[in-house]
Amino acid sequence: MLLLYFITAMNSYFSGVWKDQNFKNLKHSGYQLVDYVNDQKPSSVLDVGCGYNRFKGKIKNLIGIDPYNDAADIKVSLEDYKSPPFDIALCLGSINFGDEETIDHQIDILHGLWRKEAIFRVNPGIPHDWADYGDIVWYPWTLDKIHSIATRYGYWIKKLTYEYTVQGHMRYFFIYSHDTAL
Repeated sequence: MLLLYFITAMNSYFSGVWKDQNFKNLKHSGYQLVDYVNDQKPSSVLDVGCGYNRFKGKIKNLIGIDPYNDAADIKVSLEDYKSPPFDIALCLGSINFGDEETIDHQIDILHGLWRKEAIFRVNPGIPHDWADYGDIVWYPWTLDKIHSIATRYGYWIKKLTYEYTVQGHMRYFFIYSHDTAL
């Protein structure tokens, strides 16, 4: 029953309250990613929690999934999505909700969905104070958590920095890679 309540709250928030007003202003995870991703010439890119699918038509070979937004190529949750792995996975604000067990489960699923790089923007647990978000729980990402995932799966952290939303909220931006020779 609690899971159904959480899903209902998330659907309500992302289907009407949330808007991606930060996208063009983000220093690392906005439109700047288009050239970075395309320069790698990926055969496939998965945008997990794509929202309004802003990268569609800009990043080649991209498929956007999102359980709440009709602009997604496939309206499905990460947990229900089945596919062979993609070269690159984008997780730009989508792996942010729930407790430690939920995040670990989602990372475990993601591990099987990318071959070369997984690019993340995550929230260190700062609620969206500009909106009524009901009972949504933001996971409090930490540098220790980012490093522990890398250690657990044998990833190399290609980049780790931070950026700020237009509201002044800090976000971690990082890239996991399977290639340690970079």
